[in-house]
Amino acid sequence: MRYDIEIACASYLTLHEQKLRIKSFLIDYFGTAHFFLVETGFSITAVQEETAFLEWMNTGRPDRTTKELFLFEWAEQERGSGHFLLKCSFFNRLEDNSRRKQFEKIVLQMKEHMGHPTLTLHIDQREKYIDVRQFHHRADGKIGYALLPYAEDEQGRWRENLGVGLWIYREDFHLLYEGIKAVYPRKGADFEDFDDTGMNFIRKPEWQMILKHWTQLAIHNPSSAEFIDYVSRWVIATLEQVDEIAIEGNL
Repeated sequence: MRYDIEIACASYLTLHEQKLRIKSFLIDYFGTAHFFLVETGFSITAVQEETAFLEWMNTGRPDRTTKELFLFEWAEQERGSGHFLLKCSFFNRLEDNSRRKQFEKIVLQMKEHMGHPTLTLHIDQREKYIDVRQFHHRADGKIGYALLPYAEDEQGRWRENLGVGLWIYREDFHLLYEGIKAVYPRKGADFEDFDDTGMNFIRKPEWQMILKHWTQLAIHNPSSAEFIDYVSRWVIATLEQVDEIAIEGNL
């Protein structure tokens, strides 16, 4: 049996944040790391076991031992508007409507969950870096980006003792790049695209432009405002000491 409910999503939440909040809800519902999730650009499918998901892919219904399977599908209401309609689908192996009320209750819980940020800001001071995490979980891996103060000595080498850098994991850097990409990648033969696998040197005038974009992002993504503000304040303070900040990715 399949049940479908459509809900309008809050316009101030980006698709990225909506998906993160759905994942957070699923963690609370199934238990930490006790479910199998498949994500595409505009959908999330979740079930308790991978074998049940594969069975569903082959037959169009969950395995007989599976109580439920969730499917979340986003559709933009108007192209380029950033306003999304979320279709929540719930599958179970029963042929009657005995679980409809339970599903409606689950959707109400999910809507309430989406109204709150998934995590508070986590800051961990290390020797050379400050780890700043908002949405990243340990199980997400170690791919991320270092923001590093940069200046050269008289021999043209990276000057030492310029201060601590920031370490931001990919799951959180996603939002920051919305501002960075306004000036990077650059067009023209003298500039290279942003390199996720290496070093990107960004000068003070470009950072001023990025900071303006981040200010707007914080307004339109209030649940991430604390995270954006923390990184912005680090950039401003660092640019009082150096004229460049490098971003190094380890993808």
